[in-house]
Amino acid sequence: MTKAVFDTNLFVSAFLTREAGGVSNELLRFVREGTVDLHVSPEIIAETLATLVTSVRLQERYAYDAAMAIRFCDDLCTVTTPVVDPPPAPGAVPRDPDDDKIIACAIAAGAEFLVTRDRDLLSLGSYAGVAIVAPEDFLHRVRAQSNDPSSKAGEK
Repeated sequence: MTKAVFDTNLFVSAFLTREAGGVSNELLRFVREGTVDLHVSPEIIAETLATLVTSVRLQERYAYDAAMAIRFCDDLCTVTTPVVDPPPAPGAVPRDPDDDKIIACAIAAGAEFLVTRDRDLLSLGSYAGVAIVAPEDFLHRVRAQSNDPSSKAGEK
């Protein structure tokens, strides 16, 4: 089983496109099926929830309310492995120190992959043995590893 950490942007994307599907939702399907061992820190969940709850623009555009966002984050907590109090990783992401908490979670979890769309993280390529990859690249790997029939049909 592949051990990974997803950045906040994947969770936000999965929530916003929950009806339409997409890469982020497919990755969460692999988590729910047990193909991916997903680790998450309370800080990542809190950032996801804050992003969804405080953005009136997103709520109006994607027709959801705070209660729906809370349920989504609660559900994430039931399918992920918590990483409580990961040791800080100051300076891990020089271009955006706020992303240090994502790196810290991945290191503390012993993750093989950190999956993100964040250019500041992706620009690192890897950090402390954790490969930092885009969701599409990770999905391709997971499909191939799981012998998922959709991997032969191409990307969705």
